[in-house]
Amino acid sequence: MPDTRKFPSGVTYRTILIGTILVIWNAHWLAYAAELIQPQFLLNFVSLFFNAVFTLFVLIVCNSPLKRFAPRYALTTQEMLVIYIMVVMVSTIGGHTMMTFLIGTLAHPYQFATSENEWASLFWREIPWWFVPKQNALDDYFKGDSNFYISRHLGGWLIPILVWTGFVAMLWFVLICLNTIIRAQWTEKEKLAYPIVQLPLQMVQGENRFYQSKIMWIGFGVAGFFEILAGLNHLFPQIPAVRLNYYSISHWFHEKPWNAVGWVSLSAYPFIIGLTFFVPLDISMSAWFFYIFGKAERIIRTGMMGQGELFMAERAGGAWLAVGLLGLWGTRRHLGDVGQKFLNPQVPIDDSNEPMGYRTAVTGLTFGLIGLMLFSLRAGMTWWGICGFAVIFLLMAIGVTRIRAESGPPSHEILALDPARLMTVVFGSRLVGTGNLTIISFYYWLNRLNVSHPMPNQLEAFKIAERAQINSRHLIWVMMLAIILGTLASFWAFLYLMYKVGALSVHGYIIGIGNEVFGQRLERWINNPTNPNIGGTQSMIIGAGMTSILYFLRHQYIWWPFHPIGYVMTAATWGGLSDFWFSVFLGWLIKFIILKVFGLKAHQRAIPFFLGLVMGDYISVSIWALIGTLFNIPTYVLWSP
Repeated sequence: MPDTRKFPSGVTYRTILIGTILVIWNAHWLAYAAELIQPQFLLNFVSLFFNAVFTLFVLIVCNSPLKRFAPRYALTTQEMLVIYIMVVMVSTIGGHTMMTFLIGTLAHPYQFATSENEWASLFWREIPWWFVPKQNALDDYFKGDSNFYISRHLGGWLIPILVWTGFVAMLWFVLICLNTIIRAQWTEKEKLAYPIVQLPLQMVQGENRFYQSKIMWIGFGVAGFFEILAGLNHLFPQIPAVRLNYYSISHWFHEKPWNAVGWVSLSAYPFIIGLTFFVPLDISMSAWFFYIFGKAERIIRTGMMGQGELFMAERAGGAWLAVGLLGLWGTRRHLGDVGQKFLNPQVPIDDSNEPMGYRTAVTGLTFGLIGLMLFSLRAGMTWWGICGFAVIFLLMAIGVTRIRAESGPPSHEILALDPARLMTVVFGSRLVGTGNLTIISFYYWLNRLNVSHPMPNQLEAFKIAERAQINSRHLIWVMMLAIILGTLASFWAFLYLMYKVGALSVHGYIIGIGNEVFGQRLERWINNPTNPNIGGTQSMIIGAGMTSILYFLRHQYIWWPFHPIGYVMTAATWGGLSDFWFSVFLGWLIKFIILKVFGLKAHQRAIPFFLGLVMGDYISVSIWALIGTLFNIPTYVLWSP
């Protein structure tokens, strides 16, 4: 008999059991794909995680016979989506985009200190002993041919594993509380679209209609055909394949002033084209337009006028901070209502459908932030340094979450635009100070890429819960369970692999991130202390101002064609949608033609095709990653040039 001891609406004991198993498996898969497959296979590098969609697909395939022959034992729609959400939660911390950077940072500063770089005198004294593993546990970590399950290794890593797992749990819970507070405004009042949740919901909720759609299978087949050919071509070069990923055209611009344009590539990723179909036309058009606009600016200012540093990254940083501020400003009345409910529980504001009551959410947010501040204070930061970091981190988190909920971009990579960098631009590394810079360097893993940011994934989980009638108050604790187990499992997976293979021998970035954090950033900041960067600060103000003006024009004039989100996504002209600009252009062009030539009905009929395009790409690419993991062989990787 199936286990009948269950909570309402999808959160059951068997859900938790199956989800826990899949959380551990995905933690290992993400670690292996990030470090041992050559080149790296970044399964959680885009907004919709490859490993999560593939896990859901396998779950549906395994559940299908049960639904037909033993329906009493089959998983319900809600149960499968709860499991999917658990896998998404581990994907926000596991793999290249988070855990590679965290472990790579923790293991690096003592092992690679030399008399030449003088790290011992520069910043060793600023590192808390409970941040990093013991020295006697690291030799085998770097060399390999060993076993993590040796007492010296386990004991050497025990304290930092517990410390950073607690840090992750507290920070991720703070973001859940923040999402609870803003959810009703964005989901129910503004009715934002949440495009990223469409595919997993259709895969589970629309089983009969979705899988019987011939149009969907055509899209699935088109994407699958190209990806299967690409994978076979990687193993057997004599098999022809069509190149859909990066095709550099930078060699077209080899003479002055055109060579100032920098790296430019064309691509036709099926999943990017498919996801762009669900992005509003004005946003996708603005994305590729502002990318080209930024490249033209480089040609004019650098190529023709001979200007040096343009501070494009800092401009993008200002734009993202502005999105966060504008997101809070648009939510101000709702935040006022939440504040009233917190101060007076008798105020007639209904929060019964929220993941937690508003008073609980505000209390959790407050005490969580206090806990994180005390953590940082104990580690050695100053109060003003903590506040500066927290403000920048939270504004960027809100900005990323707002953009995901409103437009669902296929990627929102914000490379190396972390609070430490922006603080040193505005205040100068001299004023920020060695102690603050050292501890913030250990937080770099949180914001180096921002592609698997936990906050938008949590809010999308609440949207899935709403659409699938999952009890969100129980779902929160399942999410927290997945986050804690996922963090521990990710630590285990990486350390198990590193002690077996050796961090110096893997193909990923686990050594590179340490060099970046301490050699390229912290050492430079301390050895060459700087004053406030006027040019960089002005560029941040320009980015924030440009975003604010675009928001104003967008809300003031219906006819205004350019959307601020498109500008923010490509303001730096690299990373995020900038890397996929031509795929975004193709997705925009196809949607534009369908709507303008064939009309709204044709657009509705085309939706299954583009969902199939995304799913076909995800399933095919994930199979190649799984083959590489199971058989320890180099396979086709979507991102390889």
